[in-house]
Amino acid sequence: MIGGIIALMAVGIIDAYFVGQLGTASLAALGFVLPVTHGVNSIGLGLGMAASVLVSRYLGEDRFERAARQITDGRLLITLIGTGLLLCLYFGVASLLRLLGASGEVLDEALRFMALWIPVIPLLLLTLTGNTILRAIGCPGKSAFLLALLATLNAGLDPILIFGYGPIPGLGIGGAALATSIAWILTFLISQYILGVQEQLILTRKNTLQALFANWAKLLAIGIPAIFANLMTPLAAAILTAMVARFGTTAVAGFGVSTRIESLCLLIAFALSSTLPMFIGQNIGAGKLERARVALYGAIRFSLIFQLVVWLIVASCSRSIGSAFSDNAEVVDIISHYLWIIPATYGAHAVTILVMVSLNALKKPKIALLTALIRLLLLNIPIAYIGGQFYGINGLFYGFALGNVLSAIVAWRIINRAWAEQVEQAEQNK
Repeated sequence: MIGGIIALMAVGIIDAYFVGQLGTASLAALGFVLPVTHGVNSIGLGLGMAASVLVSRYLGEDRFERAARQITDGRLLITLIGTGLLLCLYFGVASLLRLLGASGEVLDEALRFMALWIPVIPLLLLTLTGNTILRAIGCPGKSAFLLALLATLNAGLDPILIFGYGPIPGLGIGGAALATSIAWILTFLISQYILGVQEQLILTRKNTLQALFANWAKLLAIGIPAIFANLMTPLAAAILTAMVARFGTTAVAGFGVSTRIESLCLLIAFALSSTLPMFIGQNIGAGKLERARVALYGAIRFSLIFQLVVWLIVASCSRSIGSAFSDNAEVVDIISHYLWIIPATYGAHAVTILVMVSLNALKKPKIALLTALIRLLLLNIPIAYIGGQFYGINGLFYGFALGNVLSAIVAWRIINRAWAEQVEQAEQNK
Protein backbone atom coordinates (compact mmCIF):
# COMPACT_ATOMS: atom_id res chain seq x y z
CA MET A 1 0.00 0.00 0.00
CA ILE A 2 2.97 2.37 0.38
CA GLY A 3 3.31 2.50 -3.40
CA GLY A 4 -0.41 3.10 -3.80
CA ILE A 5 -0.48 5.90 -1.23
CA ILE A 6 2.55 7.55 -2.86
CA ALA A 7 0.66 7.45 -6.15
CA LEU A 8 -2.47 8.99 -4.62
CA MET A 9 -0.51 11.78 -2.92
CA ALA A 10 1.41 12.37 -6.13
CA VAL A 11 -1.82 13.52 -7.80
CA GLY A 12 -1.91 16.67 -5.67
CA ILE A 13 1.84 17.24 -5.86
CA ILE A 14 1.91 16.87 -9.65
CA ASP A 15 -0.98 19.33 -9.95
CA ALA A 16 0.88 21.81 -7.72
CA TYR A 17 4.09 21.44 -9.74
CA PHE A 18 2.53 22.18 -13.11
CA VAL A 19 0.03 24.79 -11.86
CA GLY A 20 2.90 26.57 -10.09
CA GLN A 21 4.35 27.30 -13.53
CA LEU A 22 1.21 29.33 -14.37
CA GLY A 23 1.98 31.87 -11.62
CA THR A 24 1.39 32.66 -7.97
CA ALA A 25 -2.34 33.40 -8.42
CA SER A 26 -3.00 29.93 -9.88
CA LEU A 27 -0.93 28.26 -7.16
CA ALA A 28 -2.82 30.20 -4.49
CA ALA A 29 -6.12 29.13 -6.11
CA LEU A 30 -5.02 25.52 -5.77
CA GLY A 31 -4.43 26.23 -2.07
CA PHE A 32 -8.04 27.41 -1.65
CA VAL A 33 -9.36 24.43 -3.61
CA LEU A 34 -7.47 21.93 -1.46
CA PRO A 35 -9.78 22.00 1.61
CA VAL A 36 -12.82 21.44 -0.62
CA THR A 37 -11.34 18.49 -2.53
CA HIS A 38 -9.97 17.01 0.70
CA GLY A 39 -13.42 17.39 2.24
CA VAL A 40 -15.00 15.29 -0.51
CA ASN A 41 -12.18 12.76 -0.26
CA SER A 42 -12.73 12.57 3.49
CA ILE A 43 -16.38 11.67 2.98
CA GLY A 44 -15.30 8.88 0.65
CA LEU A 45 -12.70 7.68 3.12
CA GLY A 46 -15.23 7.74 5.97
CA LEU A 47 -17.75 5.68 4.01
CA GLY A 48 -14.97 3.35 2.90
CA MET A 49 -13.84 2.93 6.50
CA ALA A 50 -17.38 1.97 7.54
CA ALA A 51 -17.72 -0.53 4.69
CA SER A 52 -14.32 -2.06 5.45
CA VAL A 53 -15.11 -2.52 9.15
CA LEU A 54 -18.31 -4.41 8.32
CA VAL A 55 -16.83 -6.42 5.44
CA SER A 56 -13.66 -7.41 7.33
CA ARG A 57 -15.72 -8.66 10.28
CA TYR A 58 -17.97 -10.69 7.96
CA LEU A 59 -14.95 -12.21 6.24
CA GLY A 60 -13.32 -12.99 9.59
CA GLU A 61 -16.54 -14.86 10.44
CA ASP A 62 -16.40 -16.60 7.00
CA ARG A 63 -19.64 -14.97 5.70
CA PHE A 64 -18.73 -14.05 2.10
CA GLU A 65 -22.31 -13.74 0.81
CA ARG A 66 -23.19 -11.33 3.63
CA ALA A 67 -20.13 -9.22 2.83
CA ALA A 68 -21.08 -9.04 -0.87
CA ARG A 69 -24.63 -7.97 0.00
CA GLN A 70 -23.32 -5.19 2.26
CA ILE A 71 -20.98 -3.96 -0.49
CA THR A 72 -23.70 -3.98 -3.16
CA ASP A 73 -26.24 -2.11 -1.05
CA GLY A 74 -23.58 0.28 0.22
CA ARG A 75 -22.53 1.33 -3.28
CA LEU A 76 -26.08 2.41 -4.08
CA LEU A 77 -26.12 4.63 -0.99
CA ILE A 78 -22.68 6.04 -1.87
CA THR A 79 -23.93 6.95 -5.36
CA LEU A 80 -26.84 8.89 -3.84
CA ILE A 81 -24.55 10.69 -1.40
CA GLY A 82 -22.14 11.58 -4.22
CA THR A 83 -24.95 13.03 -6.32
CA GLY A 84 -26.10 15.14 -3.38
CA LEU A 85 -22.57 16.47 -2.85
CA LEU A 86 -22.29 17.29 -6.55
CA LEU A 87 -25.45 19.41 -6.43
CA CYS A 88 -24.47 21.16 -3.19
CA LEU A 89 -21.04 22.16 -4.50
CA TYR A 90 -22.36 23.12 -7.94
CA PHE A 91 -24.60 25.78 -6.38
CA GLY A 92 -22.48 26.71 -3.35
CA VAL A 93 -18.79 26.42 -4.23
CA ALA A 94 -18.34 30.13 -5.05
CA SER A 95 -19.69 31.18 -1.65
CA LEU A 96 -17.56 28.54 0.07
CA LEU A 97 -14.36 29.75 -1.62
CA ARG A 98 -15.15 33.37 -0.71
CA LEU A 99 -15.68 32.25 2.89
CA LEU A 100 -12.18 30.75 2.83
CA GLY A 101 -10.77 34.11 1.73
CA ALA A 102 -10.46 33.75 -2.05
CA SER A 103 -11.15 36.86 -4.12
CA GLY A 104 -10.36 38.54 -7.43
CA GLU A 105 -8.15 36.61 -9.85
CA VAL A 106 -7.47 33.86 -7.30
CA LEU A 107 -11.22 33.20 -6.90
CA ASP A 108 -11.70 33.09 -10.68
CA GLU A 109 -8.89 30.55 -11.04
CA ALA A 110 -10.30 28.40 -8.22
CA LEU A 111 -13.75 28.39 -9.86
CA ARG A 112 -12.22 27.31 -13.18
CA PHE A 113 -10.74 24.30 -11.41
CA MET A 114 -13.91 23.37 -9.54
CA ALA A 115 -16.14 23.62 -12.64
CA LEU A 116 -14.34 20.67 -14.23
CA TRP A 117 -13.76 18.70 -11.01
CA ILE A 118 -17.22 18.75 -9.38
CA PRO A 119 -19.02 16.54 -12.00
CA VAL A 120 -16.84 13.52 -11.19
CA ILE A 121 -17.64 13.45 -7.44
CA PRO A 122 -20.00 10.39 -7.44
CA LEU A 123 -17.47 8.26 -9.35
CA LEU A 124 -14.66 9.54 -7.13
CA LEU A 125 -16.52 8.35 -4.00
CA LEU A 126 -17.29 4.96 -5.54
CA THR A 127 -13.63 4.51 -6.51
CA LEU A 128 -12.32 5.52 -3.08
CA THR A 129 -14.71 3.21 -1.22
CA GLY A 130 -14.07 0.43 -3.73
CA ASN A 131 -10.36 0.71 -3.03
CA THR A 132 -10.98 0.43 0.70
CA ILE A 133 -13.10 -2.68 0.15
CA LEU A 134 -10.31 -4.30 -1.87
CA ARG A 135 -8.02 -3.87 1.13
CA ALA A 136 -10.71 -5.24 3.47
CA ILE A 137 -10.96 -8.47 1.45
CA GLY A 138 -7.17 -8.92 1.45
CA CYS A 139 -6.29 -7.47 -1.99
CA PRO A 140 -4.07 -4.46 -1.22
CA GLY A 141 -2.09 -5.10 -4.41
CA LYS A 142 -5.13 -4.42 -6.59
CA SER A 143 -5.97 -1.36 -4.53
CA ALA A 144 -2.44 -0.03 -4.93
CA PHE A 145 -2.55 -0.74 -8.68
CA LEU A 146 -5.67 1.41 -9.06
CA LEU A 147 -4.10 4.28 -7.12
CA ALA A 148 -0.93 4.05 -9.21
CA LEU A 149 -3.03 4.07 -12.38
CA LEU A 150 -4.85 7.17 -11.15
CA ALA A 151 -1.58 9.02 -10.54
CA THR A 152 -0.03 7.91 -13.84
CA LEU A 153 -3.04 9.06 -15.86
CA ASN A 154 -3.12 12.37 -14.01
CA ALA A 155 0.61 12.97 -14.51
CA GLY A 156 0.41 12.16 -18.21
CA LEU A 157 -2.62 14.36 -18.87
CA ASP A 158 -1.61 17.36 -16.71
CA PRO A 159 1.00 19.01 -18.99
CA ILE A 160 -1.07 18.30 -22.11
CA LEU A 161 -4.30 19.82 -20.78
CA ILE A 162 -2.71 22.64 -18.74
CA PHE A 163 -0.28 23.97 -21.38
CA GLY A 164 -1.72 22.46 -24.56
CA TYR A 165 -0.13 20.14 -27.10
CA GLY A 166 -0.57 20.24 -30.88
CA PRO A 167 -4.27 20.76 -31.65
CA ILE A 168 -5.20 20.47 -27.95
CA PRO A 169 -5.55 23.96 -26.42
CA GLY A 170 -4.08 24.74 -23.00
CA LEU A 171 -6.77 25.13 -20.33
CA GLY A 172 -4.56 26.48 -17.55
CA ILE A 173 -5.70 25.48 -14.07
CA GLY A 174 -8.88 24.04 -15.62
CA GLY A 175 -6.65 21.55 -17.44
CA ALA A 176 -5.37 20.26 -14.10
CA ALA A 177 -8.97 19.65 -12.97
CA LEU A 178 -9.90 17.97 -16.26
CA ALA A 179 -6.84 15.71 -16.08
CA THR A 180 -7.77 14.64 -12.55
CA SER A 181 -11.41 14.03 -13.53
CA ILE A 182 -10.52 11.89 -16.55
CA ALA A 183 -8.11 9.88 -14.37
CA TRP A 184 -10.86 9.25 -11.79
CA ILE A 185 -13.36 8.15 -14.47
CA LEU A 186 -11.00 5.63 -16.06
CA THR A 187 -9.89 4.31 -12.67
CA PHE A 188 -13.52 3.89 -11.61
CA LEU A 189 -14.30 1.73 -14.66
CA ILE A 190 -11.44 -0.63 -13.88
CA SER A 191 -12.35 -0.67 -10.17
CA GLN A 192 -15.93 -1.61 -11.06
CA TYR A 193 -14.65 -4.49 -13.21
CA ILE A 194 -12.38 -5.81 -10.44
CA LEU A 195 -15.10 -5.70 -7.76
CA GLY A 196 -17.96 -6.93 -9.92
CA VAL A 197 -16.35 -9.44 -12.29
CA GLN A 198 -13.07 -10.61 -10.75
CA GLU A 199 -14.09 -10.63 -7.08
CA GLN A 200 -17.86 -11.08 -7.65
CA LEU A 201 -18.69 -8.71 -4.81
CA ILE A 202 -21.38 -6.70 -6.63
CA LEU A 203 -24.59 -8.74 -6.70
CA THR A 204 -27.08 -8.36 -9.56
CA ARG A 205 -30.17 -9.62 -7.76
CA LYS A 206 -32.21 -7.04 -5.90
CA ASN A 207 -32.60 -6.83 -2.16
CA THR A 208 -35.81 -6.13 -0.25
CA LEU A 209 -36.31 -2.53 0.84
CA GLN A 210 -36.27 -3.55 4.50
CA ALA A 211 -32.96 -5.38 4.14
CA LEU A 212 -31.55 -2.57 1.98
CA PHE A 213 -32.37 0.08 4.58
CA ALA A 214 -30.99 -2.16 7.34
CA ASN A 215 -27.64 -2.40 5.52
CA TRP A 216 -27.64 1.35 4.91
CA ALA A 217 -28.27 1.89 8.64
CA LYS A 218 -25.30 -0.34 9.54
CA LEU A 219 -23.07 1.53 7.10
CA LEU A 220 -24.16 4.96 8.34
CA ALA A 221 -23.91 4.00 12.03
CA ILE A 222 -20.15 3.75 11.53
CA GLY A 223 -19.90 5.95 8.45
CA ILE A 224 -21.40 9.18 9.79
CA PRO A 225 -19.02 9.49 12.78
CA ALA A 226 -16.14 8.33 10.53
CA ILE A 227 -17.04 10.95 7.92
CA PHE A 228 -17.10 13.72 10.50
CA ALA A 229 -13.82 12.48 11.99
CA ASN A 230 -12.23 12.51 8.53
CA LEU A 231 -13.76 15.92 7.79
CA MET A 232 -11.93 17.39 10.75
CA THR A 233 -8.68 17.40 8.77
CA PRO A 234 -9.96 19.34 5.72
CA LEU A 235 -11.98 21.55 8.09
CA ALA A 236 -8.77 22.35 9.93
CA ALA A 237 -7.07 22.93 6.57
CA ALA A 238 -9.87 25.31 5.59
CA ILE A 239 -9.61 27.23 8.86
CA LEU A 240 -5.81 27.33 8.60
CA THR A 241 -6.06 28.50 4.99
CA ALA A 242 -8.31 31.35 6.11
CA MET A 243 -5.80 32.18 8.88
CA VAL A 244 -2.87 32.06 6.45
CA ALA A 245 -4.78 34.22 3.95
CA ARG A 246 -4.38 37.14 6.37
CA PHE A 247 -0.66 37.08 5.54
CA GLY A 248 -1.21 37.47 1.76
CA THR A 249 -1.45 35.49 -1.47
CA THR A 250 2.16 34.30 -1.32
CA ALA A 251 1.50 32.83 2.12
CA VAL A 252 -1.49 30.83 0.78
CA ALA A 253 0.59 29.63 -2.17
CA GLY A 254 3.40 28.43 0.10
CA PHE A 255 0.99 26.86 2.56
CA GLY A 256 -0.85 24.99 -0.23
CA VAL A 257 2.39 23.45 -1.49
CA SER A 258 3.50 22.57 2.05
CA THR A 259 0.31 20.66 2.84
CA ARG A 260 0.78 18.58 -0.30
CA ILE A 261 4.35 17.77 0.77
CA GLU A 262 2.98 16.90 4.21
CA SER A 263 0.72 14.24 2.72
CA LEU A 264 3.70 12.58 1.08
CA CYS A 265 5.74 12.74 4.31
CA LEU A 266 2.96 10.92 6.15
CA LEU A 267 2.60 8.22 3.51
CA ILE A 268 3.74 5.41 5.85
CA ALA A 269 1.15 6.44 8.43
CA PHE A 270 -1.52 6.62 5.73
CA ALA A 271 -0.48 3.23 4.32
CA LEU A 272 -0.72 1.70 7.80
CA SER A 273 -4.03 3.42 8.49
CA SER A 274 -5.44 2.06 5.22
CA THR A 275 -4.66 -1.56 6.15
CA LEU A 276 -4.54 -1.70 9.97
CA PRO A 277 -8.35 -1.41 10.54
CA MET A 278 -9.04 -4.30 8.17
CA PHE A 279 -6.32 -6.39 9.83
CA ILE A 280 -7.77 -5.65 13.27
CA GLY A 281 -11.34 -6.29 12.08
CA GLN A 282 -10.59 -9.66 10.47
CA ASN A 283 -8.60 -10.88 13.48
CA ILE A 284 -11.23 -9.78 15.99
CA GLY A 285 -13.88 -11.47 13.84
CA ALA A 286 -11.77 -14.64 13.98
CA GLY A 287 -11.25 -14.32 17.75
CA LYS A 288 -7.51 -13.49 17.52
CA LEU A 289 -7.27 -10.47 19.83
CA GLU A 290 -3.59 -10.79 20.66
CA ARG A 291 -2.62 -10.71 16.99
CA ALA A 292 -4.69 -7.53 16.54
CA ARG A 293 -3.10 -5.95 19.63
CA VAL A 294 0.46 -6.63 18.46
CA ALA A 295 -0.33 -5.04 15.09
CA LEU A 296 -1.88 -1.93 16.63
CA TYR A 297 0.83 -1.08 19.14
CA GLY A 298 3.64 -2.18 16.83
CA ALA A 299 2.37 0.18 14.12
CA ILE A 300 2.29 3.07 16.59
CA ARG A 301 5.85 2.48 17.80
CA PHE A 302 7.19 2.10 14.27
CA SER A 303 5.49 5.32 13.11
CA LEU A 304 7.06 7.39 15.88
CA ILE A 305 10.57 6.29 14.89
CA PHE A 306 10.01 6.50 11.14
CA GLN A 307 8.52 10.01 11.20
CA LEU A 308 11.52 11.30 13.13
CA VAL A 309 13.76 10.12 10.28
CA VAL A 310 11.41 11.74 7.73
CA TRP A 311 11.63 15.07 9.54
CA LEU A 312 15.43 15.04 9.50
CA ILE A 313 15.44 14.45 5.75
CA VAL A 314 12.71 16.96 4.87
CA ALA A 315 14.08 19.72 7.09
CA SER A 316 17.55 19.45 5.57
CA CYS A 317 16.09 19.74 2.03
CA SER A 318 13.32 22.23 2.80
CA ARG A 319 14.65 25.16 0.71
CA SER A 320 15.39 22.96 -2.28
CA ILE A 321 11.88 21.53 -2.09
CA GLY A 322 10.38 25.03 -2.01
CA SER A 323 12.45 26.16 -5.00
CA ALA A 324 11.17 23.23 -7.06
CA PHE A 325 7.60 24.55 -6.78
CA SER A 326 8.07 28.31 -7.08
CA ASP A 327 10.62 30.96 -8.01
CA ASN A 328 9.00 33.48 -5.65
CA ALA A 329 11.38 34.04 -2.70
CA GLU A 330 8.55 34.64 -0.19
CA VAL A 331 6.75 31.44 -1.21
CA VAL A 332 9.99 29.46 -0.88
CA ASP A 333 10.61 30.92 2.60
CA ILE A 334 7.15 29.92 3.81
CA ILE A 335 7.53 26.38 2.46
CA SER A 336 10.97 26.10 4.08
CA HIS A 337 9.76 27.32 7.50
CA TYR A 338 6.73 25.03 7.41
CA LEU A 339 8.86 21.98 6.60
CA TRP A 340 11.24 22.77 9.45
CA ILE A 341 8.55 23.22 12.08
CA ILE A 342 5.51 20.98 11.61
CA PRO A 343 7.17 17.75 10.32
CA ALA A 344 9.00 17.53 13.66
CA THR A 345 5.64 16.44 15.11
CA TYR A 346 4.57 14.07 12.34
CA GLY A 347 5.24 11.13 14.66
CA ALA A 348 2.65 12.49 17.07
CA HIS A 349 0.28 13.12 14.17
CA ALA A 350 0.73 9.52 13.02
CA VAL A 351 -0.19 8.23 16.49
CA THR A 352 -3.48 10.14 16.36
CA ILE A 353 -4.25 8.89 12.83
CA LEU A 354 -3.66 5.24 13.76
CA VAL A 355 -5.67 5.55 16.96
CA MET A 356 -8.67 7.02 15.14
CA VAL A 357 -8.82 4.33 12.43
CA SER A 358 -8.30 1.60 15.03
CA LEU A 359 -11.21 2.93 17.09
CA ASN A 360 -13.42 2.53 14.00
CA ALA A 361 -12.21 -1.06 13.64
CA LEU A 362 -13.19 -1.62 17.28
CA LYS A 363 -16.68 -0.31 16.38
CA LYS A 364 -16.18 2.83 18.44
CA PRO A 365 -16.70 5.48 15.72
CA LYS A 366 -18.08 8.06 18.15
CA ILE A 367 -14.91 7.85 20.26
CA ALA A 368 -12.87 8.23 17.06
CA LEU A 369 -14.89 11.35 16.24
CA LEU A 370 -14.34 12.69 19.76
CA THR A 371 -10.57 12.17 19.33
CA ALA A 372 -10.65 14.15 16.08
CA LEU A 373 -12.69 16.95 17.66
CA ILE A 374 -10.31 17.23 20.60
CA ARG A 375 -7.29 17.30 18.27
CA LEU A 376 -8.44 19.96 15.88
CA LEU A 377 -11.08 22.11 17.57
CA LEU A 378 -9.78 22.09 21.15
CA LEU A 379 -6.02 21.87 20.60
CA ASN A 380 -4.51 22.45 17.13
CA ILE A 381 -6.64 25.31 15.81
CA PRO A 382 -6.85 27.41 19.02
CA ILE A 383 -3.13 27.05 19.77
CA ALA A 384 -2.24 27.83 16.14
CA TYR A 385 -4.45 30.92 16.24
CA ILE A 386 -2.78 32.18 19.40
CA GLY A 387 0.66 31.55 17.92
CA GLY A 388 -0.27 33.42 14.74
CA GLN A 389 -1.58 36.41 16.70
CA PHE A 390 1.66 36.86 18.61
CA TYR A 391 4.39 35.56 16.29
CA GLY A 392 3.04 35.78 12.75
CA ILE A 393 2.84 32.88 10.32
CA ASN A 394 5.73 30.97 11.93
CA GLY A 395 3.94 31.25 15.28
CA LEU A 396 0.90 29.72 13.62
CA PHE A 397 3.04 26.79 12.48
CA TYR A 398 4.58 26.33 15.94
CA GLY A 399 1.13 26.40 17.53
CA PHE A 400 -0.18 23.70 15.22
CA ALA A 401 2.88 21.56 15.90
CA LEU A 402 2.35 21.82 19.66
CA GLY A 403 -1.28 20.80 19.13
CA ASN A 404 -0.10 17.65 17.33
CA VAL A 405 1.95 16.60 20.37
CA LEU A 406 -0.83 17.23 22.89
CA SER A 407 -3.34 15.42 20.65
CA ALA A 408 -1.14 12.33 20.50
CA ILE A 409 -1.01 12.17 24.30
CA VAL A 410 -4.81 12.30 24.47
CA ALA A 411 -5.17 9.69 21.69
CA TRP A 412 -2.77 7.32 23.46
CA ARG A 413 -4.82 7.39 26.65
CA ILE A 414 -8.04 6.84 24.67
CA ILE A 415 -6.80 3.78 22.74
CA ASN A 416 -5.43 2.14 25.89
CA ARG A 417 -8.83 2.43 27.54
CA ALA A 418 -10.70 1.29 24.42
CA TRP A 419 -8.50 -1.79 24.04
CA ALA A 420 -8.97 -2.73 27.68
CA GLU A 421 -12.75 -2.59 27.10
CA GLN A 422 -12.39 -4.78 24.00
CA VAL A 423 -10.47 -7.43 25.97
CA GLU A 424 -13.03 -7.32 28.77
CA GLN A 425 -15.88 -7.75 26.28
CA ALA A 426 -14.15 -10.70 24.65
CA GLU A 427 -13.72 -12.38 28.03
CA GLN A 428 -17.42 -11.93 28.78
CA ASN A 429 -18.41 -13.47 25.44
CA LYS A 430 -16.42 -16.67 26.06
